[in-house]
Amino acid sequence: MEQLNAVEWRMKAMAILYRVTAAERRFSGSMRVNEVTVLAAADELEAATRDAVVWLEAHPCPDQRLGAHLAGMLETCTEVARTAQRAIVGHTGDTAAVMARLNELLTVIDLRWESLDAW
Repeated sequence: MEQLNAVEWRMKAMAILYRVTAAERRFSGSMRVNEVTVLAAADELEAATRDAVVWLEAHPCPDQRLGAHLAGMLETCTEVARTAQRAIVGHTGDTAAVMARLNELLTVIDLRWESLDAW
């Protein structure tokens, strides 16, 4: 396993995480379109998040607090994708409640991204 210093790690991590942020933005926009678009965006978000988690497991962050922060954000991204997938494919739950939950989770993700500037 390649050992990276904090600056190198952050540069490589941001390249990996860019895919997650792009997928999250597309998911957010898809919520204004239709269920098919939401489902496709949720699938993309789940795949991007899964790839980022695998990368983070193979390349642990030198700053444990930052690593934990990113792991929490990625868990939230996974929850967004799976919540949308379950609601659409399984047609379960109150649509208004699901949408409210998704909006809450997207707000959490946005706040976590914004707080990355502190590192």
